[in-house]
Amino acid sequence: MKNSFRKLIPVAAALGFAFAASSAQAFTLKDGTNVLATGSTTLDWNTTGSGVAKGVGPFGSPLALGQEFQFLYQSNLASVDGDTTALFNGLDFNANGSIGAGKTFEFTIVAKMTEKVTSLTGMTAEFGLAGAPADNKVAIYYDTAANASTTGGTGFDDGQLVALLTIVPGNTQSTFTIAGSGGQGSTKLNAGISQAGDFIDPNYLQGVTHLLFGVNFESNLNYPAGNSATLNFHKGGSALFPDYTVDTAHDIVFKVDGSNTFALPEPGTMMLLGMGMLGLVGAQRRRRAPKA
Repeated sequence: MKNSFRKLIPVAAALGFAFAASSAQAFTLKDGTNVLATGSTTLDWNTTGSGVAKGVGPFGSPLALGQEFQFLYQSNLASVDGDTTALFNGLDFNANGSIGAGKTFEFTIVAKMTEKVTSLTGMTAEFGLAGAPADNKVAIYYDTAANASTTGGTGFDDGQLVALLTIVPGNTQSTFTIAGSGGQGSTKLNAGISQAGDFIDPNYLQGVTHLLFGVNFESNLNYPAGNSATLNFHKGGSALFPDYTVDTAHDIVFKVDGSNTFALPEPGTMMLLGMGMLGLVGAQRRRRAPKA
């Protein structure tokens, strides 16, 4: 089993977010001014999204418990649920590097995160989050150039930054399993407004600016990368996500298909929080009450 596991290359999981005891929250998608969709709960990112696990290749190399590595992700919006307006038809959902006929805008997502191997069982590996907050970020961009390119790795983080979140350790789940000559995995991670500079712009994502913010993100991670193959990540964009060229001798590129749901805590969670606050108030009052 140990030898067969040497064929496993971990994928750090693409983007993800979740908030414990949370439920989907409806939001309005906008272009900065105009409404694109209402009553939406999910952003569905393109199936041609790309991810790269840095320094854990080539496919077939051994994997060590406790090993840490960086994972990068990039994709563009393919669709949104809810009631879309006519303006939403201008979404360019092909990441071919140029704006399509009749298309006027795109949304893109990028991420960087540090993963740690937490479990090795047979041909399956599990991963957790490692690194500093600055190493674990997710960003969403709006861009009228609609120039994102899967193969070129360009145009994913050069638009208007509309959301910046920090991935946090709690409630994370990530696995990858070898299957024949390839592999498949899934992930569920947490991100939120937890560090200075984190934000969600209501002019683009209206209704998800509450401080108790979370996103459920789940993805299917496949190797080999197929039509998601690229040698470049985050090229020519924001300094928040430095340009990276794949090291074909030591990195593995994956096909990543993901979607995210914005969420707020369940009413029960808020009730428990309220009861806890009431308990604190009561305790303070008892401390201040004069003795008989």
